[in-house]
Amino acid sequence: MRRALFAAAAAAILLAAGCSTEPPPAAPPANAAQAAADTVPTANAEHNSADVMFLQMMIAHDGQGLELTGLAAERTVSEEVKLLAAAIDTTQREEVKIMESWLAGWKEATAASQDMSAHASHGGLPATGPEQVQALRNTSNADFEAMFLNLLTGHQNSAVELTNLAGDGVNPQTRDLAKRIKESRGEQVARLLRLIGGAA
Repeated sequence: MRRALFAAAAAAILLAAGCSTEPPPAAPPANAAQAAADTVPTANAEHNSADVMFLQMMIAHDGQGLELTGLAAERTVSEEVKLLAAAIDTTQREEVKIMESWLAGWKEATAASQDMSAHASHGGLPATGPEQVQALRNTSNADFEAMFLNLLTGHQNSAVELTNLAGDGVNPQTRDLAKRIKESRGEQVARLLRLIGGAA
């Protein structure tokens, strides 16, 4: 029903646009459009090791999430799941771009240390390992969606936990980003759980 209403609303908007006597707005110059696409918000220079650790670990975590959403784009899943995966993919690509820019501006590495002892105090590196991604890659089409939803739910929930690392940071932009990630991932987890339960 909601899809029908959405389709009807979209059709009405397109029809109204087609009947408008106003000329369409001019497209911005190509170089201006590219400049806007390349612009990322800046972060203050002040930062500490907690800011760096949070950004490094979230970049790694988002990278693992992009592996999952990339698989969903290639496999047979419901339209609802495909749209959600595409939205998550877009959001996390933008986050990675921002976080890498901030770390580069601070002259810090963008990759977290692979030494597990360096992460023992905050629960280790993100939990979705290559074995789990490979298992999802190898699963049958019939079982893919259920496995994908369960794996992505756990993955996004661990992102909520990762945002706690920013609590010891001093950079306001990093702390704000962590707050927004916590809220968005919490909403995504709730949505994923509804999909797992069969609700739209």
